Amino acid sequence: MLKMWNLDPATDVTIVQLNEMGLLVQGLVNGVIDAAPISIPSNIRAKNLGYTELFDMTKIGKAYITGSVVTRKRFIDGQHDIAKRFMRAFLEGMKTYLEDEEFSVNVIQKWARAKNRDEIKEAYALQAKNMLRIPRTPIDGVKTILEGMEKLPGAKTADPRRFIDYTILDELDKEGFLKTLYKN
Repeated sequence: MLKMWNLDPATDVTIVQLNEMGLLVQGLVNGVIDAAPISIPSNIRAKNLGYTELFDMTKIGKAYITGSVVTRKRFIDGQHDIAKRFMRAFLEGMKTYLEDEEFSVNVIQKWARAKNRDEIKEAYALQAKNMLRIPRTPIDGVKTILEGMEKLPGAKTADPRRFIDYTILDELDKEGFLKTLYKN
């Protein structure tokens, strides 16, 4: 995003690591930082506090990956049953998230330590609307990340498919599990 605005992340801005999304909003409020890449639900909190959204990353025109499940290939190969059971449970959790708004809003509110329930409900609606029901990592999303890592050796020539493994999702699909998840 900084490069889109012709800014060099190494020289034109100072990047401060605050480690937690909630701390980004607090950093703005306390004047510790001037801007931050904030995701939901914290972006809604920041807007309600009077901060202006400079840019909506969903309108960048590029696929981008957030909230991925990652592991090593050797774990998938060596602990395949565990990886598959985890993925099945993860997908069932996604289903619950998408189909039980009240439960999901309560969980988000608890773990985000958010006091404003309306902000959480707005965040939930936004995320649920854009969430993939079957989380197949888009290759274009990996390409976007690799483009942003241009200073690392090999990033420009790396094959994005190298970083994605659909083995377990393909198996769950072939077994019919994915079809049983959602009513529609």
